[in-house]
Amino acid sequence: MIDDILKYIKEKGGITKAFLDYDGTLVNLTSDPKLAVADKETIDLVRSISSRIPTYIITGRALDSILPLIGPGFMVIALHGAQFLDGDGKVRTIEGFDEYVRRSRDIASRYKYLEKMFPGLKVLDKGGGVQFHYYNVHSTRVRELEEVVKSISEECFELYAGKYIFELRIKGVNKGTAIRREMNNDFILFAGDDETDEEAFRVLRDQVTVKIGDGITDAKFRLKTPDELKNLLSLILEKHLTKGD
Repeated sequence: MIDDILKYIKEKGGITKAFLDYDGTLVNLTSDPKLAVADKETIDLVRSISSRIPTYIITGRALDSILPLIGPGFMVIALHGAQFLDGDGKVRTIEGFDEYVRRSRDIASRYKYLEKMFPGLKVLDKGGGVQFHYYNVHSTRVRELEEVVKSISEECFELYAGKYIFELRIKGVNKGTAIRREMNNDFILFAGDDETDEEAFRVLRDQVTVKIGDGITDAKFRLKTPDELKNLLSLILEKHLTKGD
């Protein structure tokens, strides 16, 4: 599959921008989101891509969650597209973001009791969203948890399900819209692993879209693991498949 991706990029004359999801894409999923620290090899590889073309880490995490894991110097689209960190270190957010931050804090506090009902669950205030992280919840309780979480209704937030998570995120904010906002006449690479990435795959059909892992997907290509993605990125650099090389 890597050869097919490289051939497609070459036929199109090289990519001009890259958008890379983090958890499950650049790093493996972990039992605790704080443990998903990218190793030096991964960071150096993404920096090398960034030196050739504009490259964004695009994540459902908030900026204050992702930056300690990757370090400084990256452009980041965070909270699915509610926060943007540009190359000069300036942060911009969607309209009304401070109110979403206040409300997510209140919502997380209100549902913190679920951690006692479902041992292993983490109810996380993301500073603009609320995540129910159930990696450590016993598999026999996940269906029950899902029913409870699906009953939650909060104005201006919508619920989605991902790998080991349920999340209340800001309504209308998603990676597809966020990426389109940063595109001009670009030919891009976008790689992701989860349901929130599928929203972007569906609107980027003419681009290089890469699903990491198993499951039904609208991506044009599929790789099995983050290590295979890193191999692809290395070959893109080696074969000078960024526009202008």
